[in-house]
Amino acid sequence: LKTFFIHASEIKMRRPRNRTNSSNSVLPLSSGNKTNSTRSISLHKRLTILTAAKLTCVIIIGYQIALMVKPNLLKAKEVNYWENRKPASSTLKQIYESRNCDEILNSTRPIYSEAYWKKFHAIWTEHGGRIDPDFITSMAPPDFVRPTKAGETSDGKGRGVFAARDIKKGEMIYGQTTNYAYFSNGYGFQRFLEALTDDGEACDLMKFSFPQRNFGPNGESAILCVMDDHSLMNDGGSQSNYGCIDGKYCMIDEYAKRDIKEGEEVLCNYGSFFSLDFMNFNGWKEFGLL
Repeated sequence: LKTFFIHASEIKMRRPRNRTNSSNSVLPLSSGNKTNSTRSISLHKRLTILTAAKLTCVIIIGYQIALMVKPNLLKAKEVNYWENRKPASSTLKQIYESRNCDEILNSTRPIYSEAYWKKFHAIWTEHGGRIDPDFITSMAPPDFVRPTKAGETSDGKGRGVFAARDIKKGEMIYGQTTNYAYFSNGYGFQRFLEALTDDGEACDLMKFSFPQRNFGPNGESAILCVMDDHSLMNDGGSQSNYGCIDGKYCMIDEYAKRDIKEGEEVLCNYGSFFSLDFMNFNGWKEFGLL
């Protein structure tokens, strides 16, 4: 680059002029004029190369600056995500009624395919959601396959989760980090629901969501939603066969509390996941949704 700058400073632009006769008609260029034209073209090429070199230099410097700034921007985004506690502008009841959820949820609801769960998760991501591996972790191996499937219950409760095969006591039933969606504020949750254009889907996702204490990296509360078939799991109370067991890491992971036969319904204890008072009143109130 230095060579180009020095060379350019020593060059003077010359524009070849055509000679004319007394009648102002243009005469052919002489060999000298052709030489001047050739020199002008050569100079033009050099200046083009010089300009390209300058542009390349600017791009390289800009890229280096971006590499230095990007980590700080990502860090700022992470902090702001949990510091942003903007409340919702509508309550759950208002959203529930505007979507006609009473009638919808009392009708037969579908069992969502994997494609639908991915669609819901993509909408969450598009509206600022992200999985943070720094504090959401699972002990499930990369090739882990859940030994369960969704289906209809025989007692009229509707949808549920069932053992796809015999499951031994202590065996992992649920473990992963990519299907969880969580919201640090009520406004974000409201925006997510508004992005669901189908009323039935919005009503279902409201039903599948719940507030959770001490979820964020600094103990922040969050609104959680499991975006897979395990959102359909019913409450078994003290008779639950699914949950955390002694000696296991259970932030996300869940295990069989006893042997479960193929086809048997898998039941959790809602009370072990959250405080019912926090879920039914104080939790939603914290997010401006009650």
